[in-house]
Amino acid sequence: MPTRRPLMPPSIEVAVMVCCAASVASLAALAGPFVLALALWIAGAVVSWGWAGMLALPAPKGTAAILYAGSLALVLSPLVSAERPMLTWVAGALALALIAAFVHQLMRVDGRPRIVESISSIALGLGVMTCGVLLIPLSSTAEGAALVVATVVGAAASSISDILGHWKPLRPWLVPLALLVGGGAAALVAVGLGMQWSIFLLSGVVAGSVSHALRSVHSTLPTMAHPRPRLVMAICSLLVTGPVAYAVALALLPGFSLA
Repeated sequence: MPTRRPLMPPSIEVAVMVCCAASVASLAALAGPFVLALALWIAGAVVSWGWAGMLALPAPKGTAAILYAGSLALVLSPLVSAERPMLTWVAGALALALIAAFVHQLMRVDGRPRIVESISSIALGLGVMTCGVLLIPLSSTAEGAALVVATVVGAAASSISDILGHWKPLRPWLVPLALLVGGGAAALVAVGLGMQWSIFLLSGVVAGSVSHALRSVHSTLPTMAHPRPRLVMAICSLLVTGPVAYAVALALLPGFSLA
């Protein structure tokens, strides 16, 4: 009888990458929206650099160019207006990037093989970057910045728990372990920063699960044998936690609203 495959092949290298990226994001969030936007653009540039290779897409140079330009437009859009809502122009930036993706397909001269896969993959990459942009408005307040730190730390903690998959008896427990350590790490951040730990606990639990799920899906790609795709996966597993932090802040964080 075949053995059950683990959800996430354990990798110390990926955990180190996630923790390093989370440290940079945390410091940037505490420094303010402009510094966090710069950090997110660097993260988006790294994703753009390796996205086509990770998914083995056709026309990798054009794909990277679209993602580079899209990431820059996305991180600048919340900074256009200093007043809330800061996300007013994000949808416009995303729409322009998607239009550029379609124009890129029209300009291809290779017969446009796998055109649907190419467009959908570029849209997915832009969507992941947009998730990270949702962290920028949070960093404009002390409570929001602390929530960003707790969220990315929870995601980083879940990457550390993935290493326990080296032991076969623990492999079926990787998902609950990701939730447990994600929530615990976020709660510790809240206590350390003097914030209400219950709100941060929720964000850490959900962020840990979402981050673990993305790494589990991407880990099945054949390209994960190479370091560049693993770096892209590590950064993406942090960017996807943006909607988690934003939704928790919008629903539960005192003083945070769209108005």
